[in-house]
Amino acid sequence: MRIAQYSLISCLLLACSWAQAQVVVVVNRDTAVEKINSDQATQMFLKQVQTWPDGKPVQPIDIREGAPLRAEFYSKVTGRSAGQVRAYWARQSFTGMGFPPRQADSAEEVSKLVQATPGAIGYIHKKQVAPALKVVLETSP
Repeated sequence: MRIAQYSLISCLLLACSWAQAQVVVVVNRDTAVEKINSDQATQMFLKQVQTWPDGKPVQPIDIREGAPLRAEFYSKVTGRSAGQVRAYWARQSFTGMGFPPRQADSAEEVSKLVQATPGAIGYIHKKQVAPALKVVLETSP
């Protein structure tokens, strides 16, 4: 009986790990960058870096607060929790130093906005990458 229980638990844990899709950072296909690292992505989404190497403006596109993908992105890429990101933007807004990136309601909307916006950067699940997007950073699953 115990062996059957352990087997069932093992199968469920394995299925959960398969269900968790890999988050990727994507840019508009015309962006002159092929790869970035986590630190660079963090700086772009916190608007600490505002231009690409070719001088075009970085246009970060975030997913609305409360979305699981947003929490996963900020945890994996920036090492920050949703509360820490919210506090960062509250300070930036209060002091007049900056405002949060444009927000989309879903990964599908992020994909469309990044495809249509020169200099745009966003994050989606790897399985949602369209041909008109370029993956510049992959997180671990």
